[in-house]
Amino acid sequence: MMRSLVLVAAAVALAGCSVVPPQAYTYDPTHPQPKPVADAVLVAPLTDRVAQLQIELNAVRTKIAEQPDTWKRLSLYAEENRIHRRLGPLQRELAQYASAR
Repeated sequence: MMRSLVLVAAAVALAGCSVVPPQAYTYDPTHPQPKPVADAVLVAPLTDRVAQLQIELNAVRTKIAEQPDTWKRLSLYAEENRIHRRLGPLQRELAQYASAR
């Protein structure tokens, strides 16, 4: 009884450590998923927003380079991080459209 309990506990622990996404079990290479279609109406504002965030990021980086005081740069680094967190998902979404071409 104790041995089966240990085996069940080990199996449950290993199942909890699985890193394979559920989509991997149903993936069929003979029928690939359709790639997203780049709609100009959706991509244009996305591209504009990415460009705006890039400009903001460059401005913050310029301020960081000009700031001699390390402690004052910390808030600028935090601002740079906030911009990166907003920019990352947008760039990934644009990359999906770019790879669909």
